[in-house]
Amino acid sequence: MITDAEFLRIELEMGISLDNPAFLQLGAATAKQLSDLPVRTVLDFGAGTGVYSDAFHKAGYDVKACEKFQSHIEYMKIRVPHIDILGNAITTDLLVFIETAEHMTDKELDALFKQIQPSYILFSSTSQRTENDEAWGHINIKEQSEWDAYFLNKGYQLIRPLAYPTNWSKLYGKG
Repeated sequence: MITDAEFLRIELEMGISLDNPAFLQLGAATAKQLSDLPVRTVLDFGAGTGVYSDAFHKAGYDVKACEKFQSHIEYMKIRVPHIDILGNAITTDLLVFIETAEHMTDKELDALFKQIQPSYILFSSTSQRTENDEAWGHINIKEQSEWDAYFLNKGYQLIRPLAYPTNWSKLYGKG
């Protein structure tokens, strides 16, 4: 398993950063596609480099971030100091849950959704298995239909597929 500092270094080299105009545009498009929702507060859980947090902030939302990797927290504190970084998840109108669930066990996911009940979830998680899954900490890769069933079990219905940020992005709503 790679360290959190190495994880950040690799992400930055891949362009997952606040210095990559294309990634910033992806963040802005991701936030814009949800402008029709009655959402004011956002929690970016597993915020990484803070690009999505910043994009939602720029779109006018009240944004909080939750990130466990110290290297990412330090990066965000310097690069997006206007984003509040929390130690624990809180309930908000929208949970931004992008490429994080595959790093969590079902037990950890269950604990998260017992703790918080957002109205909406912007969800994206890979269903593709690769030889690098172990190194990247991908411990919970599910087929998209399995994620749909998981969220339905938690009281969330699929509202619609989303164009951004990935091909497997979806919007779920409390039903």
